[in-house]
Parts: sequence; structure tokens; C-alpha cells
Amino acid sequence: MGHIKIYDVIIAGAGASGLSLLWYLLHSKTLEQKTILLIDKDLSPKDDKTWCFWDQGTFPMDNIYHHTWRNLQVNANSESFKEELNLYKYHCIRSFDYADKILTMAKASQRVEFIETEIVNFSHDQNMGIISTKIGDFKADTIFQSALKPRDFQESRVDISMFQHFLGWEIEIEKDLFDPETALFMDFDVNQDHGFTFMYELPFSKKSALFEYTLFSPDILNDSEYEYGIQTYLKNKYGLNSTDFKIVRKEKGAIPMEDRQYNNWYCPHVMNIGTVGGLTKPTTGYTFKRIHERCQMIINALESNKPIPNLPPSSYRFRVYDMMLLNIIATDTDTSIRIFYDLFRRNKFDRILQFLEEKTAFHQELAIFSTVPSTPFLKSIFNMKHRIFTGA
Repeated sequence: MGHIKIYDVIIAGAGASGLSLLWYLLHSKTLEQKTILLIDKDLSPKDDKTWCFWDQGTFPMDNIYHHTWRNLQVNANSESFKEELNLYKYHCIRSFDYADKILTMAKASQRVEFIETEIVNFSHDQNMGIISTKIGDFKADTIFQSALKPRDFQESRVDISMFQHFLGWEIEIEKDLFDPETALFMDFDVNQDHGFTFMYELPFSKKSALFEYTLFSPDILNDSEYEYGIQTYLKNKYGLNSTDFKIVRKEKGAIPMEDRQYNNWYCPHVMNIGTVGGLTKPTTGYTFKRIHERCQMIINALESNKPIPNLPPSSYRFRVYDMMLLNIIATDTDTSIRIFYDLFRRNKFDRILQFLEEKTAFHQELAIFSTVPSTPFLKSIFNMKHRIFTGA
């Protein structure tokens, strides 16, 4: 066997999680001597994703926001609830801008190397992680991977498995029509024939907005079905025909919404990060902010030369909450919409976002649950008792 090149850190996968970790490594004075390899089959920035999250002004890359909204709106059961956020703001980052900024910074650093090739497998020896690729093997003290599903993925326990799947059009029109101060978080007043469905609307200006036709269900639709949903929505809400707007950008995705627990480690010295590390919140699909929180935890451990904490993304009680709601969404669309209707009708939006971010205290969570129908959750507890009462 030929010589295997060794690095301090290998980042396998240049999506949101891999690039975020690279950013934190490049900004750590303590780790500035660490050699880094970034490896993926394609390292060129892509303009194919929009990452949104809410924040209290602590996010370290606020100069990369594509747009920020102070107001959120939810439509359900032919009613509309709109509120100005006080604790949070809602932000949007484009994947191209994010990747371009971080890769430009990394290319200016002599300690970062880049390889474009297909990742095949991960393994380890006594002291290091090993990544196997189409062009050979590489070693590092620690490998952080978001490229392959966990090794025990097929054997891991899962009772509810759906996707949050969507197709989006960013459109431009000639007249002032949209409200760039307000993001439409969820509009449930759309056809529900395919399951739990809503429109997600992000206005960037009075003449441009991103519309995403979004569903929670096990089955992915044909592109034409999503597009029909968007066309119908634009016609019904804004009176726009296909000749009244120009599609300037499209995006499409399918995010796993499961009660599956993910292991932190693929194998010794190889850590799972991002979605394959279980960082996607099962009931919302939000991952971006959780990625940054996990990256900060990793950096803190590396800087102090301590083991990286083997922590689940969510505490037990929030896993139980997610299981209950997932079970309801998977089995009863009408009740699910009623829950979201009452949730946003009877609670401050800031408190709901705090709850979805898993930053609330137990007494605050009890207050939130008191505002939504209790019977569906009691049924859900019964349906999921084999998981809830055995550690979730």
C-alpha cells in the first residue's frame, strides 16, 4: 500500500454542515495550525437552496443575509395571523452566497486543501479515521462527514418516516404586489389532497418573491404537481397568470421527517454531522441553526483538546413532542391544521419560535400545549407509547 496522506481534520461533504464547520475552523485562533482537507465530488457553489432561520442577533455571519423579515404571517382555516417579532428576526441565506464566501476564505488559507472526488466509505485504525475515495484513501485525527448515511441507518428504529418535500419558484413581476417586510411562514389555505400541505412565501421586494409548495408525506410528487400548486396559488391569491411573471430561479428538496435516532459517530474518529448526524428537527425540517450550534460545540472541544460531547440534537422531552406531532401529521391532516391554527392564534409568535428552537422551559411548554386540542396528543401518546416510555 502506498503512503496515505494525513491531515488534522478532514471534512467530507461541502454542504451546509461541512462548510459551516470549515468556517468555524478558519476563525479559531487556537486551531490555526490545524491542516484541513475538504473533499466532495463537486466543490463549486450552487444556487439551489435557500436556508432560513430565526435569530436573536447572535448569528456570526450576519453580513451574508439575503433578506431579513421582521413580521411573520400564518394563514389557516380562512383566517390570517400576522405579528411583528420582538425577540427574533427571520433571515434568509442563499446557498451560493454562503458557499462562495466560505470557499473564497478557505482558498486564501495555505492550510486548507481541496479534492473533488466521489466518497466511497469511512473506516478507522487504532488512532485515526480513514476516508476511502475513488482516487485513494486519506487519514485524519477526526473526520467530519455529511456525505454518507450512518453505517447503522437501515437497522436503526423508525416508526414514522415522511419527507418535507417542496418545489420553489422565485418570480419577478412588473408591478408592486408583495410585502418585503413579512414572510408568510405557512399558508394552509391550499388544496390538501396530497396530505399536509402549505405554501411558504418569502417576498424579497415588492416585485420579487420565492414561493415553495410544501408537503409532509411519504411520497414525492412529480414536478408538474408542485408547479400546478404554485400556479394555482399565484392565480387565486394575486391574480397572476403565467404571462404575468418571470421565473428567475427554481429550487427543490426533500428533507427527512422521522422519529429515527442518529448516532453521532459513523465509526471511531469519524463523526456524522448535518442531516446524517440527526440535526434536522423532525417536525419542522429546520437544520441550519442547529448545524451552527453543533459546530460551535465541536470547536470548543477541539480547542480545549477534549473529546467531542456525544449529545443528541434534542432532549428527551422535545423528542417526545416531535413524535407526538409527527404521528398526528402522518395520520390526520385536518387535525394537524387545526393544531397549527390554534397554536398561532393563541400564542405570541416569538414564544412559538422559541419553542420550535427548543429554548423554552417546561412550564412554558405546558402553557403552549394548553392552547391546542388535547385529545389528538393523548391519542398520539398512546400510539407511540412503545417509544415514549422506552427512552424515545
